[in-house]
Amino acid sequence: MVEGSLQAPNIQGENLIINKGVVRCSGKIRVKRIAGCGTLEVKGDIVCDSIQLTGSLVSDGNIYCSGNMEMTGTLSNAHRITADEMQLSGVLHGNDIDGRSFTVRPLHSTMFSRFGMPDYQARSHADAISVSNVDASRLTCRTMTVDTATLRNGTSVESAACSTSLGIDRTSSVLLLTGACRRTHLRAVS
Repeated sequence: MVEGSLQAPNIQGENLIINKGVVRCSGKIRVKRIAGCGTLEVKGDIVCDSIQLTGSLVSDGNIYCSGNMEMTGTLSNAHRITADEMQLSGVLHGNDIDGRSFTVRPLHSTMFSRFGMPDYQARSHADAISVSNVDASRLTCRTMTVDTATLRNGTSVESAACSTSLGIDRTSSVLLLTGACRRTHLRAVS
């Protein structure tokens, strides 16, 4: 368990638990589970079974999560994120997202505006998303390949290939839509 600060060239083991700490790894992290609250900065790849983290995760390598990934806070990744089911409450700055299910929503709290912490409510960005099911709010994405998609609260997608259904509210947009999906219009929800 990391309660203060940890700097390591590589991390390998069963669990990486962060308790209000900061972990900086200049190489690869290979563990079964990453959990807790704090900051995780990694220059190499992250390979794990699950992630359940509140705080900040910054990765310059790939993230391979064979199970579920639950983040509350900020997630910044320069390469590919692969997870079976990925849920993010906060802000994503990512490149490629792969998996079965992907949900992204900004954090909402009156505390953020009072204490000058607008980063958790900012727009999320991803270059390419390829998942079976996506549920997105305040996301900007270049290309999206999905079976079903629900896009809300100003989500914008340049090009989407959708095979089953696309639900979109009046504040969101898809510039180029391909595939034989059924399109439904959703009511705006905050």
